[in-house]
Amino acid sequence: MTGGRRTAPRVKVAIVHPRLGWGGSEATVLWTVEALKDRYDVTLISGGPTDLCRMNAYYGTNIKEGEVSILRAPMPPGLRNSARFVGLRWRFTLRFCRQVAPSFDLMINGYGPADFGTRGIQFIADFAFDAELRRTFHPLAGGGRDWWYGPSLWRAAYTRICEAVSSTAGRGRERNLTLANSNWGADLMRQRYGVESAVLYPPVAGRFPDVPFENREAGFVCLGRITPEKRVHTIIEILDRVRRKGHDIHLHIVGGLDRSEYCRSLQALSVRHHDWVFLEGSLFQTAKSDLVSRHRFGIHGCEIEAFGIAVAEMVKGGCIVFVPNGGGQVEIVNHPALIFENEADAVEKIDAVLTHEAKQETLRAHLREGSRAFSANSFTESIRRVVAEFLEQPVLTQASC
Repeated sequence: MTGGRRTAPRVKVAIVHPRLGWGGSEATVLWTVEALKDRYDVTLISGGPTDLCRMNAYYGTNIKEGEVSILRAPMPPGLRNSARFVGLRWRFTLRFCRQVAPSFDLMINGYGPADFGTRGIQFIADFAFDAELRRTFHPLAGGGRDWWYGPSLWRAAYTRICEAVSSTAGRGRERNLTLANSNWGADLMRQRYGVESAVLYPPVAGRFPDVPFENREAGFVCLGRITPEKRVHTIIEILDRVRRKGHDIHLHIVGGLDRSEYCRSLQALSVRHHDWVFLEGSLFQTAKSDLVSRHRFGIHGCEIEAFGIAVAEMVKGGCIVFVPNGGGQVEIVNHPALIFENEADAVEKIDAVLTHEAKQETLRAHLREGSRAFSANSFTESIRRVVAEFLEQPVLTQASC
């Protein structure tokens, strides 16, 4: 050295997800990277491929190569390029993370509770990690494959294999700083596990064109994964009954379609209603924002969502959105006129709103005010503050928790 000051090494932060696809937990992970990349040495760890270009286009982030390091957890040949067996993939990812954790100053898990051998931060995106709650909240999630997803010998054997790869036992769930994505989720973590959580709403990114309500189409949009528990078929049935009341409405369904039996049945249903039901497939951020902003209404079918990023997107896009009475999605719309108990209740409440323009204006103002809590800027500022405060804690406190 010739007299210059020695630059302190940047804090090393790892952000973990078993496989980055197209969902709410992935949005949180990508925007956490976006928020922290300029302040820390960030590494993204995943058990699958990471296509930053496509991720940026889908989630509205702007993460460039060189701004983040990418580590791919080793997988056995059968899992490396497969999107199936998520539980087993997570165990291999978890085992790898425990090996590399000593190389980082902070481990952040974007997928749920995890014990990396050191105190870190964990996001609770949903309760898929709890088999009993998963079956209770989403009894249709197996798509009819109860022999696999339900309590069976096959499932028990699969669980034992997962535990053999990497056990989830440990104090990580209790000693980590927990961030729930809704008050509902925080309450459930407290009641079921005795874990206190801070609430941090996920980021809703993207620019939604400012289209006046009167210039929008009198139709509905539905966003999200096309899986049985999302009950897209029920949405079609509800809106079909609304149409029979004399409302000339249509429906755009946005989400990837695979070759599953459920998607095939949904395609057949859309053909029967081809004059007003449109399957759009997956749309990247700009196209999705444009579609949402051109329609007046949104609807969601999943009975219980830990948060419901799709609901928040539609609200941010200026839609009047109807949701089932369950989970964190209720907090997003937060109005009895928009929350339904069953199909009949949904039909009546949608009919009431469609019939009264004054009620529509009141609901739009209510949703516009509430949507401010779901911005990407709000999430970015909050996660930066959370991480900075966490890192200020003495090392001895972190190690002894």
